[in-house]
Amino acid sequence: MFMESFKNLYINSKAFIRNSLPLPLILIVEKVRVIPLYFKWKKDKKYGSQNFIKKNKGLKGSFQGKRCVIIGNGPSLNKTDLSLLKNEYTFGLNRIYLLFDRLGFETDFLVSTNRYVIEQFSDEMLKTNCKKFFNYKFKKEIKNKDNVSFITATPFGSKYFDNIEKGYMAYSGSVTFVAIQLALYFGFSEIILIGFDNNFKNSGPSDKAIKSKKSDEDHFDKNYFGKGIVWQLPNYHALNYNFDFVKNFFDQKKHLNIVNCSVGGELHLFERYDLEFHLKNSIFDNKIF
Repeated sequence: MFMESFKNLYINSKAFIRNSLPLPLILIVEKVRVIPLYFKWKKDKKYGSQNFIKKNKGLKGSFQGKRCVIIGNGPSLNKTDLSLLKNEYTFGLNRIYLLFDRLGFETDFLVSTNRYVIEQFSDEMLKTNCKKFFNYKFKKEIKNKDNVSFITATPFGSKYFDNIEKGYMAYSGSVTFVAIQLALYFGFSEIILIGFDNNFKNSGPSDKAIKSKKSDEDHFDKNYFGKGIVWQLPNYHALNYNFDFVKNFFDQKKHLNIVNCSVGGELHLFERYDLEFHLKNSIFDNKIF
């Protein structure tokens, strides 16, 4: 208990100091911070970058002309017709497996990078049949590493945004952006976002680790970060910075498209559509077309 409290205090102190800095300095600090781990990942022949490239060689660039759905974990999923996804390529994030019974299938990909999610729920995530992508930094928490592709943050910023074998953006604020980078790496031409409410009822300092005292109201399942689970409050500065970056990236790539088909929510940066309408009218292919 003491060690857990000390660890949380240490993490919260680092987050407080980092988030007190102006954004340009935060970006520099984040790039410098990840350098040692990045080069460790590059040199690790068993679980590092070469292993990532080898495991995903057949997927890289193989989905050109196709679309995928990245499923966020917001409460709006409870208002979404999930049956529409049965023929779609899907990315799930963190504890998305709590939705699998309602979906009627498992997502094709599962991505998790957060320390607390991996520490507390890696065993549950490993039980899925999804192609899994976890944060290299916490690989010691993963009991069966053979079925996981490990990725880490890069000191090169956004330079290789669509080539995640060079690492993912360090100042991301959410696993969402790692999933977007993976989708681009695999060649998907369109990304459809659902369940991205971008609005949390829990509030407090960015990235602060807290232990939940009640049922979860910020995700699609009350047990997602339910009572007794440690999780980090959202960092809206990082989220907004990266959503702005993604918007600008897609604006410059006319052959690519990203839309938001979430029901409601506060993510208004991307074009918004009704999910059923967009799936019927998208020019990009799903699994059967």
